[in-house]
Amino acid sequence: MSDSATYNELVLEKPNDIYSQWIQDPEKWGGAIELSILAKYYKREIAAYDIQTTRCDIYGQGEGYTERAMLIYDGLHYDALALTFFEGAPEEVDQTIFPILKDGTIGHVSKLAEKLVQDANRQRKFTDTANFTLRCAVCQKAFVGQKEAVEHATKTGHSNFQEFK
Repeated sequence: MSDSATYNELVLEKPNDIYSQWIQDPEKWGGAIELSILAKYYKREIAAYDIQTTRCDIYGQGEGYTERAMLIYDGLHYDALALTFFEGAPEEVDQTIFPILKDGTIGHVSKLAEKLVQDANRQRKFTDTANFTLRCAVCQKAFVGQKEAVEHATKTGHSNFQEFK
């Protein structure tokens, strides 16, 4: 809300004040816009790895931040990536923030993240929201992809969908 010039209706697809209320609803999900806001707020780069495409988008890059956090995206959810120092180590000792080196990377940790993403991609550990099949739990109609399901939800008010093969 404090930067309505950057986060305007064109970017948010709705007025800033309405978007701000909308995204605070615990039932709503964030994405690229929220990652860019969080990078600015925490003054830290956020690397988001997409399992399906194996692409990595770095939010806050070029801003002079000295640390980076990493996330992995499976098509539906973002999860934090952490470096565990030994098997069975408690989560409290996992490293989730990494110093950015002079070359703009986080060193070998980037390679570990890239390998994890490539392995997950090979194992198809992602949801292809453009092509997955869904069934409306209310009226039992079938849909291909999130777009068709959203159109149905908008027309009917139905919001309970289940993926099926």
